[in-house]
Amino acid sequence: MSGTIICGYDVETASDNTIGFLEGAEELHDRLGVPWTIYLTGKTLEKHSEMISQMVDNPLLNIAQHTYSHVLLKSIYMRPGDDKPVHNSYPNFFNKGGSLPEIREEIEKTQALIHDLLGVECRGLTGPWGYYRGLVDRPDLLEILSDNGILCIRTNARDSRDCQPTPFTEQPFFYADQGFPEILELGVQGYQDDFYWDRFDDRSHGNNYQDYLFSMLQEVSEKNWIWNICSHDHDTSSKEVFMETKGKWIRELLERARDLNIRFLTPDDLYEEMKNPAHNI
Repeated sequence: MSGTIICGYDVETASDNTIGFLEGAEELHDRLGVPWTIYLTGKTLEKHSEMISQMVDNPLLNIAQHTYSHVLLKSIYMRPGDDKPVHNSYPNFFNKGGSLPEIREEIEKTQALIHDLLGVECRGLTGPWGYYRGLVDRPDLLEILSDNGILCIRTNARDSRDCQPTPFTEQPFFYADQGFPEILELGVQGYQDDFYWDRFDDRSHGNNYQDYLFSMLQEVSEKNWIWNICSHDHDTSSKEVFMETKGKWIRELLERARDLNIRFLTPDDLYEEMKNPAHNI
């Protein structure tokens, strides 16, 4: 064994981009035989329930949630410190998180939609935008997740500036210190997508995203790290567009990972493996 990759995609736009992304990602993952997880907003599931329900039986696909309307679980305060605008704001950017009642309603509603429309008992969630240190400081949010049967989460997905990349030393862990030892934090190591690399990377690993990805693959292999790879259904208006853009770097990444004997797991696979205390990080 030389490293682990988990593939997870935020499916959130409730638009034609969703169709293009899902058609392309399903074809790509079927061709490579690599498992993948989609984190659905409730609004996206409502709009594309017929299409997604036809994919549910795919043995490589896992279903998780992304809140109903993409409400942030925690506020984001991005301070890049590089004298460049961020999200069309200068020099910093603030995005307010939802209230506890709003967050509870959003998660409960999406759990019900996934159950009623897809027949799936959802155990996973990714926090919109991701947060520095995940939810280590928010047992109130962990309680809401626990109440709704959420066991695997992706919220540790920013650096100390609330920017990117998340250090690879931020490996998965259970929230035992917060009183929720049943909840596993997967994190998103590195960048949440190619557009974040384009904004924040210093190009020290090369001039394109593939250069960065291949460099990180080598480190994952050498250091036996877990890498939870992320992307989004943005700017993928058709399967063909997906294959020419996001699908290209995803395919090249997964093929190179296979060459390095890096294994592919689902969040549930990792959860069951780490339940053994010998694997806790």
